[in-house]
Amino acid sequence: KKSTPLKVYVNGHFENVTFPESFKVFGSEHSKVIFCEADEWKQFYQQNHSLITELEIEMDRRNSAIPLKDLTNTNARIEPGAFIREQAIIEDGAVVMMGA
Repeated sequence: KKSTPLKVYVNGHFENVTFPESFKVFGSEHSKVIFCEADEWKQFYQQNHSLITELEIEMDRRNSAIPLKDLTNTNARIEPGAFIREQAIIEDGAVVMMGA
């Protein structure tokens, strides 16, 4: 399934808001970080936009069918902006640059 994951930073008044189960939500009553799919965010935003005072959205891929690789145990230098897919093989000591 293709995916457009978002990271949403949002301030507002969320005391009585129920977030969809598919959202990963962190924060307090007035400030949240939300991880969700773009289409689900769009529906949520249309219903709750009046409660939001500030909004910042990060999207690093669109309609992606191949997930990104978990790089936590990779012994290589990965520069910011480099996108490495799940099946990629990164050798020890490699340097991966954005756009390479």
